Amino acid sequence: MNSRRLLTLLGLSLLLGGCTTSAALYKAYLGDPLQDIQLARVEGANFRRMEYINNYVDSVRFMTVDDIPVSSSANYAAIQIAPGFHQLKVYFSWDLGNQRGLAPAMVDYARTRENISRTLRFNARAGEHYIVRAEPTFAAPKHNITTLSHVDFWVEDQAGNEIVSREEGRYISVQ
Repeated sequence: MNSRRLLTLLGLSLLLGGCTTSAALYKAYLGDPLQDIQLARVEGANFRRMEYINNYVDSVRFMTVDDIPVSSSANYAAIQIAPGFHQLKVYFSWDLGNQRGLAPAMVDYARTRENISRTLRFNARAGEHYIVRAEPTFAAPKHNITTLSHVDFWVEDQAGNEIVSREEGRYISVQ
């Protein structure tokens, strides 16, 4: 009886212990490591999408910071940048779940297109937390990657103030 309780408690502690891990931050600045208060934190917004019985999480991801590539940005919850003026190239990452075949290649190709990526310019302040928001626009009532027309982006600070306005981050079609 005691060994059964011990195993149950051990299993629960392992399960709950795995839930407390914090997401990693990507160091997107040059030089020696700095303390969090000396840096600005920027994260991309997440979007829940429901298709039939599947639940997906689409996200804003980072391609470059000041023309320096951000490698494997999907592995990080946010990036850290030094204070000052920066150019962040972001894109709308479409969650495909476990789909295989041409769809992932199509998404990877599409992320470099101007209609779903944008370069945002702003002055980051030390100790501040920013979030890059996005609003996808679809060309048809069915909201999937084949009907995604474009995405507008903007940046907000932790108080909800627009740092890069919706107007500045809006996609403008060249016809």
